[in-house]
Amino acid sequence: MTSVMFTGLSRALLTVRAWLVRWGRGEPVMLGLGIATGLGTGLLAAALIAVIRIVQRLAFGEAASPLEVVLIPTVSAFLVGVLLTYVFSESSGSGVIQTMTAVAVHGGRMRKRVPLGGVITSGLAIGGGASGGREGPIVLIGGGIASFLARLFALDEERTRTLIGAGAAAGIGASFNAPIGGMLFASELIVGGLRTASLKTIVLAAVVGSVVARELVGTEIIYEPAQSYALRSSGELGLYIGLGLAAALIGLALLYGEDWSKRLFARLRASLWRPLTLTAGGLGVGLVALLVPEVLGTGENLPPIQGIRDPVQSMFDGRFGTGSGAAGLLLVLLVAKLVATCVSIGSGNAIGTFAPALFLGAALGGAFGALADQVLPGAAIQPGAFALVGSAAVFGAAARAPLTAIVIVFELTNDYGLVLPLILATGIATIVAERLQPESVYTYPLRKKGIIYAEPESIDITQTVQVGEIMTTEPDTVPASMLLGELTEAFARTGHHGFPVLDGDQLVGVVTLSDLSRASGDGLGRELTAADVCTREPLTVTPGDPVFRALRRMAMLDVGRLPVVAADDRSRLVGLVRRADVVEAYRRALTRSVGAQQRRHASRLRDLVGIQLLELVIAGDAAIAGRKVRDVSWPQRTILTGIRRGGELIMPNGDTVLRAGDEVTVLTDITTTDHVRTLMTRTCGWLG
Repeated sequence: MTSVMFTGLSRALLTVRAWLVRWGRGEPVMLGLGIATGLGTGLLAAALIAVIRIVQRLAFGEAASPLEVVLIPTVSAFLVGVLLTYVFSESSGSGVIQTMTAVAVHGGRMRKRVPLGGVITSGLAIGGGASGGREGPIVLIGGGIASFLARLFALDEERTRTLIGAGAAAGIGASFNAPIGGMLFASELIVGGLRTASLKTIVLAAVVGSVVARELVGTEIIYEPAQSYALRSSGELGLYIGLGLAAALIGLALLYGEDWSKRLFARLRASLWRPLTLTAGGLGVGLVALLVPEVLGTGENLPPIQGIRDPVQSMFDGRFGTGSGAAGLLLVLLVAKLVATCVSIGSGNAIGTFAPALFLGAALGGAFGALADQVLPGAAIQPGAFALVGSAAVFGAAARAPLTAIVIVFELTNDYGLVLPLILATGIATIVAERLQPESVYTYPLRKKGIIYAEPESIDITQTVQVGEIMTTEPDTVPASMLLGELTEAFARTGHHGFPVLDGDQLVGVVTLSDLSRASGDGLGRELTAADVCTREPLTVTPGDPVFRALRRMAMLDVGRLPVVAADDRSRLVGLVRRADVVEAYRRALTRSVGAQQRRHASRLRDLVGIQLLELVIAGDAAIAGRKVRDVSWPQRTILTGIRRGGELIMPNGDTVLRAGDEVTVLTDITTTDHVRTLMTRTCGWLG
């Protein structure tokens, strides 16, 4: 009876899912998914805020002693480290970076446990005093909800990216009660621009997330200055220009400080148990907090410590005063927060960068305003106004999201009196920071991993070829049960650098020579199987994906092969894309290229797999003119993919005679491009 009920339930669920997939392509369904994403994100954002407050109340009690100020962040970091090591590894670090990685590398797919992991780990980390923000983790939570819904509705990659952008927008909207700022955040950082097709879904999610969080948590989730600010005179604009220049430097200090800290803790992690490296980071924060307790947490609703006050709100209200004394205190807060944040994030704790950037900017702006008031006593300078502008400028410089920074401050203050200073300072800070370092605090770590967070339009002519057209349909594979000794023999026999690992026809992972070498280094190597040492959940594509998507993923992680899985069952292997298949993709794409527009696309091809596409014209006095292709000693890894002669496209072979004036398309290694150009244009060359 139970078996019959289970079978009936399974069939019903499959029927419902099939209906969802069939109807999940239209705009009404996307709008509905945006609302659902916003609702789920708002609920979990409220849950995260509640967890932070509960942990903080339990850990610090009514009045924390100096010893507790040091120990609680340390113990909290250790507990978070255990969770990140053994349960919720995806929640480590800034949630924005993890979300961008999922979009760029995994097609927007995240594990189902990501939202729950974000609430638990970030709640414990921030409630325990880690110096960071909750906005990044909430973005990850929203992205996790969006990813689950996208997989449920079998959305394609572009719609999945839109929905994850909606989750990010809902997260920022829920954090600040700033739906417009959330929308711009998603557009500038996640989606890659304002697009009509995705804007409606993102706006709905941002509004719903903001409303839900506000109703559950109240207005305490946002900063609200006690007074209105305005530009007193046009002469103040000169001061705001100076603030923008200083903010660019602080934004870069945050970027490089985090990077330096991550490298330091990476060295520690090589010799220490991972939770102990987080513990060291927590201890560092505790020691800084012993002297400057304002560095704990997000900068608002701080633990009950004698003499402490919510620093960011006080900066926005101008309660630190004016003069060199106030400026000095604010600069101490700035340096202490920068150190504590870099230590927390560098150690891998589950916190974000957004709130610390606002804290640093507010401290910088407040100090700038306090000094300006002393230097210009008759100008009636308002340090709180400079703190607000500084917070936007530093975040804009760090994240390269100036519109988000400006609009969030508008939504926080509900006052447009500072519109000119905000635009001026934030614009200058962003431009200067970008000239000094093209990458942002979010894309810099991705770039160092080899991940280029490109916009969806950054494509090439292989968009016209599908993976299913060029993939190897019967690749060599190894069974999951194959022992390492047999696996070693398989590598030696075939000369391959990697194999898909199968359990039946189900893809378990991909095993490479480096995996084998790593496993063979320990004494248990001969007892392990391919399933034990392979990389599980590898990057994959489907037969219907364009080849450029496979190229982008191969280039991101520098791999030479990519498993192809069935669109309706991503665990079933149907083929393999190899570098040799990529050459065939270019051949097919070139035969389909017609007109000047297609040739412009071809000329803009990027180097994605260690090869460069060249389009050259054979000069009249070139040594290869009049020779057969086979008679030319081409550099290694060089392939002629097409010759355009007059209006005709010729697919060359060894007997094809090269003529002066031929437009030749060549794929060659990036190190031999000059050699190939020499062959085409000079009287000497590498001739057979």
